[in-house]
Amino acid sequence: MNRMLQNPIDHLEDVEVILEGPYTEKPGDSEIEQFDTDQIPETEITDEDLHETGTRTDNWLIMGGSYDSQRRYPGTELTPENVGDLEIEYQFEYGDPPRTSYQNSPLIVHGDPPIMYLTFGPDELHALNARTGEFLWTHIYEPVVGTSPESAPAERGAAVCGDLVFKSTLDLGVLAIDRYTGEEVWYYNGACAYRNEPAENLMHEELQWERSRGTTSSFPPLIYNGTLMKGSFGGEYGVSGFFDGISLEGEPKWRVNMTPQSEWVGDSWKHGGGTAWASGCIDVENDLVIIPSANAGPWYGTVRPGWNPYSAGKVAVDTETGEYRWHHQDAPHDYWDYDSPSPAITYTADVDGESRRLVSWAPKAGWVFTIDAETGRLVQRSDGYVQHHNMWTLPGKDEVEKMPFMMPAWIGGTNPQPSSYHSESRTMVVTGENTPWRWAWEEAWYEPGESFHGIGEIETTEYLEEWNGFSGVVAGVDPVSGEVKWQDWRDDVVRGGTLTTAAGVSFAGTRGGEFLAYATETGEQLWCDDIGGEVDGSPVVWHDPAAGKVFVFVSTQQSGIVTAYSLEV
Repeated sequence: MNRMLQNPIDHLEDVEVILEGPYTEKPGDSEIEQFDTDQIPETEITDEDLHETGTRTDNWLIMGGSYDSQRRYPGTELTPENVGDLEIEYQFEYGDPPRTSYQNSPLIVHGDPPIMYLTFGPDELHALNARTGEFLWTHIYEPVVGTSPESAPAERGAAVCGDLVFKSTLDLGVLAIDRYTGEEVWYYNGACAYRNEPAENLMHEELQWERSRGTTSSFPPLIYNGTLMKGSFGGEYGVSGFFDGISLEGEPKWRVNMTPQSEWVGDSWKHGGGTAWASGCIDVENDLVIIPSANAGPWYGTVRPGWNPYSAGKVAVDTETGEYRWHHQDAPHDYWDYDSPSPAITYTADVDGESRRLVSWAPKAGWVFTIDAETGRLVQRSDGYVQHHNMWTLPGKDEVEKMPFMMPAWIGGTNPQPSSYHSESRTMVVTGENTPWRWAWEEAWYEPGESFHGIGEIETTEYLEEWNGFSGVVAGVDPVSGEVKWQDWRDDVVRGGTLTTAAGVSFAGTRGGEFLAYATETGEQLWCDDIGGEVDGSPVVWHDPAAGKVFVFVSTQQSGIVTAYSLEV
């Protein structure tokens, strides 16, 4: 039997040690600017509101659209027949890309006017009038250790509960901010204890380094029945991953060690990666949070023998206690950076005549995995929605030209971009990259804050005869049967998240600047707007009943353009 199933809490760190840390002390500083904050209606967001948001048309309170993270708009106002009538309601340019990232997915709180909570990277949170795009307050956090000017870490969203809005920070903390004023209420210091050690100062010394990659992310916390949950990042810097449960008052409740020492050989767990840098989803029927887990570290795997459990897949733990339930690895003992950051979706579907609770996700490995939500056992692995070639080829040392090309590359299949799910047609809409690569390893030694890849050289430019020549794809997949229903192969990379509506329209964007609408079941292209830049954000939809309009919102990297479309209904 799986040893973690035999003793499901032996992976937890020493909670008594963790409680000794300076959890309420903030290493950095905040800058707050207020504008016409009187526009923000007083609307306390309850647990009931969070549970119901996936069935309401006038709000979008969780990044994934609901706890099951289906990114599905439940209304029927936006249809295949009228999606072509969308018009731009407002646009604005913001920040200084690429030093400001645009991989956001906003929250919409219902009211008159509805209020948008929108993030930009790094560490910016804004409140806007969602009807007009007017900024109402701004909260910018400056971590004590800064960011690279060349590539801003992404900031993909926020969470909301009560009268507060919550944001992860790049120094592994959480800010709780007054929704009406933008002022700080509390800060949770997630870096004050690490590997069972309290920090000597505010942050553990091995967690203080410049965040220099666009994928070094702040994904939004996930709030469920009084527990706020968030992960960690830095898989290419020799860290050991963790995932925290925190009270809504900012106190630590539990911590999951993503590289459990008892399951790794020697000290390899200390630098084993397995971070949890993307947002989880909730299976409300089993009170589970499904954690996306990142690659093991370093990439060169011989120095970390074994399966390296919890890495490169999904891990399910109890939302109240953090107790282990199950895990699935997309790439056991990963050599290729095939981590699994895209959030899973949960749903109920018929499997061979039996109604079952399922979990599905689209990982870098390029297949959709479907798992039984209660047991964690594999139900289906789909056909490939990107090309697979020489999969699982082990890299050699130093001489990359002697290595064979393989697909998918380390950046995808699907990276962090969320998928969506249309239950009516049992279609999961995924995006993926479709490029060949090869690499060679080199020896690496751990230094805090320095790259710990074990990568010698990577090549991606040589033409591979088996490659179809398309760099990206949008695809519709039946996650239960495993059938790839349709593929729209694209010349450019497809990196943003997708969204689907109950009426059968799905949206996706490309790095060529096209924002596209498809018929969800068939993949027929219904509409396209060339925004320019790179569509890296994840779209959301909401209905504003006072304005009599449905809005569709998406952000665009490089151009720095943020666009809200609308349609009178």
